[in-house]
Amino acid sequence: MTGATMQADYWHQKWADNKIGFHQERANKRLEHHWPELGLAGDETVFVPLCGKSLDMLWLHRQGLSVLGVELSEKAVQSFFSDNALTCEQHESDGFLVFTGTAEAQGIQILVGDYFSLTPDHLHHCKALYDRASLIAMNQDMRSSYAAHLGRLLAPGTRGLLLAISYDEGRMEGPPFSVPQENVHELLGEHFDIGELAHYSGPERLGNLADRGLETLDERVYVLTRNP
Repeated sequence: MTGATMQADYWHQKWADNKIGFHQERANKRLEHHWPELGLAGDETVFVPLCGKSLDMLWLHRQGLSVLGVELSEKAVQSFFSDNALTCEQHESDGFLVFTGTAEAQGIQILVGDYFSLTPDHLHHCKALYDRASLIAMNQDMRSSYAAHLGRLLAPGTRGLLLAISYDEGRMEGPPFSVPQENVHELLGEHFDIGELAHYSGPERLGNLADRGLETLDERVYVLTRNP
């Protein structure tokens, strides 16, 4: 456990007010296109930090993967199962409220609680990582703690997909925050080998950020491999 904690009140309020512009109504196209490039065996357990009610978890599960998510908001996790007509069981363990999928959702487990309360024991079975909206959800100070804790949590050899965006911070204040290429390497380079799989740029990338003052946006897709 680290001394850092998530900004719980902030994120609980976002979900309470339904201000969840970060939620996508379909599986992420970058995930669908680039996940096979990781070259994984195909039956791994994938860790999805700050998972919300992301449909990306369903996509990963449908590929034959197990999913372990962590999320502060119980409302988000309840919505994930109810919105997708999935069944689950609940119990408490190590300070987390644990939602374990049953029937069609067997293999999906989401821990409700603080990411920074996770220990390597919680992730001992995870051999893969997917981060679409975690790193970019953190302000600059919190990003450093997030990245350092991620390095502590994941076992050597763990491979994952990281999606990050960058933009003119003079035009918009996050979240989502701008995390340029050099910042990704500064944050994660100590614990991970980092490779860039793709770079997309242009105003057509803005999506629901188009009304927040931005004229263009850069998206980068990285493959991460936890160092020995």
